Amino acid sequence: MKNLKPGNYVIWVLALLVIPLSLLSVGGGKGHHDMSPAMIYLNMVIALLAYSTFTLSFVLCARIKWLEHYFGGLDKMYQMHHKMALVAFILLLSHPFLLAIRWIPNNFVRFLLSIFPLHRRLEVNLGSYALWGIILLMLFTLVIKLPYRTWKISHKFMGLFLIVALLHTFILISFSDNPLLWIYLCFISGLGVGAFLYQTVFFGIFNSGYSYKVDAIERVNERIMTIEFSPVGKKLHFSSGQFCFFNFCYPGISKESHPYTLFPTGNGNSVQIMVKALGDYTNVLHRTLKLGAKVLLRGPYGSFDFREGKKDQVWIAGGVGIAPFISWIKDLQQRPFPDLNAELYYCVHQGDDAIYTNEMKSFEEDFKGFHLNLICTAVDGKLKIKDIPDLENKDIFLCGPQTMTRSFIKNFKEMGISPHLVHYENFDFR
Repeated sequence: MKNLKPGNYVIWVLALLVIPLSLLSVGGGKGHHDMSPAMIYLNMVIALLAYSTFTLSFVLCARIKWLEHYFGGLDKMYQMHHKMALVAFILLLSHPFLLAIRWIPNNFVRFLLSIFPLHRRLEVNLGSYALWGIILLMLFTLVIKLPYRTWKISHKFMGLFLIVALLHTFILISFSDNPLLWIYLCFISGLGVGAFLYQTVFFGIFNSGYSYKVDAIERVNERIMTIEFSPVGKKLHFSSGQFCFFNFCYPGISKESHPYTLFPTGNGNSVQIMVKALGDYTNVLHRTLKLGAKVLLRGPYGSFDFREGKKDQVWIAGGVGIAPFISWIKDLQQRPFPDLNAELYYCVHQGDDAIYTNEMKSFEEDFKGFHLNLICTAVDGKLKIKDIPDLENKDIFLCGPQTMTRSFIKNFKEMGISPHLVHYENFDFR
C-alpha cells in the first residue's frame, strides 16, 4: 500500500496548470504601465496560483466519499487541504505587496496601504475584501484557538470570500486575453464553489446518513466509555478500521459531528465506538448520554486497512487510538489473514487506561500470529521506536494522539524507514 496516492499528484498538477496557461495571456500589463513586463507577469502568475490553490482547497475538505480512496483516506485529504490552503494564503499575501513594490522607496506609506480596500477600482477592492476576510479566518485557525463548534461555523464564511475572490478574478481576466486560461478558471471555480455548496447546503441531501439508537453504555473509567448502537431503519455497512461522523440527538449534547472508529459487536446489526473525555463535547457526552438516545451516522470513511499490508506488521496505538486495532482483531476472528504476524504496541499512561486487554490477551492465545505489548508510560516510560526489531522490513500502522504520531513519524524518517511502509490515521481534522 502506497501512502503517496494519485489524488495528491492530480490536485497539485491541476493547481499548477495555471502557470503555463497564464503565460499565454496578452495585455497583462493593463493599468500598471510603470511596472516592468517581467514583474507584471510574475505578479499575475502568483495571483492566479493563489486563486487556483485556494479554490481547489475547498474540494479537499468537502467530505466527498468517492474521492478519499485516491488520497489514502479522509484524514489525508484534510492534511492536503491544510497544506494547499497555507500555500494559497502566503501567495495571497504576496500578491498586493508585489503590485505595490513600485512605490518603494518613494512612497513607503502607499506600499503599506496597498493591502487595504482603498483603491479607486471596485475589482481591486474586491480582492482586498477577500484577502482581509481570509486573514481573519486564518487567525482564528492558526492563532486564536476558538472552540471547535464556533471555529467550524466561522470557517463556513470562507466560501463567501471565495465568491468575492472569484468576482475579483473574472472582472480582471477576460476571455479575449486568454481563452484557455479563462476556461480553466471557470472549471476550477466550478469545482471550488460546487464543493463548498455540497458541504454547506446539499450535504444532508446527498448524504442522508444512517439513524441509530444507543443500546448500551459502559463507562470503563472516569474518562473512557464505550457505546453500542443498533440501526433504526437501514443498516450501515463498513470495513474494519473505518469511521463515521456522529451527530447525537439528545438534550444537552451539541449537534456538532465528531468522527469515531467503528467496530462490530456480537450482534451483527450493532456497532460500537469508544469515546474519551478530552474536551467540552466529549465531557458532556460522557456525563449525560443515556440509553435510547438517537444518533445520525454519516460515512463510512477511512482507508486504514491492515489487509493491504504485507504479512509482517507492527501496530502502534496510543490511548483511544486502539479503536481501529480492536476493529481489526474482531475482523480477524471472522476472516483470518493467512500467515499474518502482527506485533501490537499499546501505549497508555497507566494500567487503568488500557481497555479491551482481556479480549486482546484471549485473541493472543487463539491466534499465534498476534502478540500484545502493553506499555504504561508512567511505569515503563515512553515506547522507543528503535527498540522494535526489524522495523525496516515490516508495514507499520500507527494511530494515536497527534503529538505521538508526529514524534514517531519523525523517528521513522531518522531511521531511514521508507514512508511507503508507514500508515497512519489522524482524527484531528481542524
